[in-house]
Amino acid sequence: MRKILLIEEGPFETRGALLHDDTVVELQIERPGNMSRVGRFYHGRVSKILPDMNIAFVDIGEKTDGFLQLNDLQTKSKSLSSTITEGERLLLQVIKDAKRDKGPQLGTRFALHGPNLIYRPLGKGLTLSKNIKTANSRSRIEKLLSGFAENAGITVRTSANKAADSLLFSEIKSLILEWEEIMAAKSTSEKPRPVGRSESPLIRILQTLFTGDNKVIVNNAAALNAAKSYLVHKLPGIEAEIELWERQESLFEAMGANAAIDQALQKRVLLKSGGNITLEPTEAAVIIDVNSASHTERDGIRSAALSVNLEAAAEICRQIQLRNYTGTIIIDFIQMNGKGDVAELSIFLQNQLEQDSVPSRMIGMTEIGLMQITRKRTRPQLSDIMSRSCPQCDAEGAVPNDITILADLYRELRDIIRFSPGASLHIRSGTELALRLEGQKAMLERELARPISISIDKALSESEYQIL
Repeated sequence: MRKILLIEEGPFETRGALLHDDTVVELQIERPGNMSRVGRFYHGRVSKILPDMNIAFVDIGEKTDGFLQLNDLQTKSKSLSSTITEGERLLLQVIKDAKRDKGPQLGTRFALHGPNLIYRPLGKGLTLSKNIKTANSRSRIEKLLSGFAENAGITVRTSANKAADSLLFSEIKSLILEWEEIMAAKSTSEKPRPVGRSESPLIRILQTLFTGDNKVIVNNAAALNAAKSYLVHKLPGIEAEIELWERQESLFEAMGANAAIDQALQKRVLLKSGGNITLEPTEAAVIIDVNSASHTERDGIRSAALSVNLEAAAEICRQIQLRNYTGTIIIDFIQMNGKGDVAELSIFLQNQLEQDSVPSRMIGMTEIGLMQITRKRTRPQLSDIMSRSCPQCDAEGAVPNDITILADLYRELRDIIRFSPGASLHIRSGTELALRLEGQKAMLERELARPISISIDKALSESEYQIL
């Protein structure tokens, strides 16, 4: 399988897209000041314990306290208040990002993630993915890593099956070094604060989407140097393939990533068979409905229903990853009459879910014929990053948020300069957007190396603009 990681840096956001055989399978958008903190370490101070709920709030030096549950502590105790005390200082790791008025979820079951390995410094033993099936592969990996697992826990991902011994050795040594650096930084820390290496949006994307066997393409020289520097430090001795995109057309447009983002923000996705799937996130669950092509409904052919369901299952798993849907996911497949068809669909869906880097669990088909899945929440879903509630439609719809509008506008201006180097840049927009643009004008002119003029058109909505 041909794997390519695209990274496009910009002043408002950095975007990552992972392609498998030219199909976008995963997206990640990181914005300065609003980056995912999952995996980050903090030196925290316990500010309050709620004994009845087995929950503690922890000052980590941020605006909002994080929270710690008993189940997320590396302990066998059944009481949080007997394990930690108010005022106690702890090394903690973010498990889930903050959400709305809820702070980040913290824990002490530490895990450092590499492209192919997960290192658990307080764990013990070697665990191999069940998808590494051949005896030779399992024996090779066990022989290489078992010594490191005597005093720590190591989980081997499926991708390690194709990784060279030198890559795995380099990776585990790097993860151990990273843990040692965290412990050294913790010992010198007094106030609640982040511990360990600071991370840029580009580094966060590499940490999440780089698997060691994919080519990396970046959109500017600064990103190229930063990616090379990070990978040399993270995987010393390994020659990663990193390329600078130099074509006139933008990287994400040419490689289909823009189209994938646009599709991932739509409610309906068409299938090649003529059917479609609709995806509707709600407070309680994500509801997905599979609608058949008209001939399948008319003919009532069991194998035809299975065929559409299999096609839909593959696309649903892709869309779940692209949109980063988490929690409870309910799928209403086309009704099938035979138990054999249901079993075949279930096995296929399970195999598709196992390709996902985010842990998920297929609970199975309910009595009323609905498939239920759960998927672990780590990063926010794509629509939460890019959208906000529509102010004109009783919060039932969504519109691009301010950063999305500014990022899109910047990319349009950049493309105009690429295709028309001598073009002047004048932006006409609604009043609110014009005021925001005035605040960003100096930065935009510096990034684009071009003067920009801005004017107000009251006929345009607050999110509309025209480039003249």
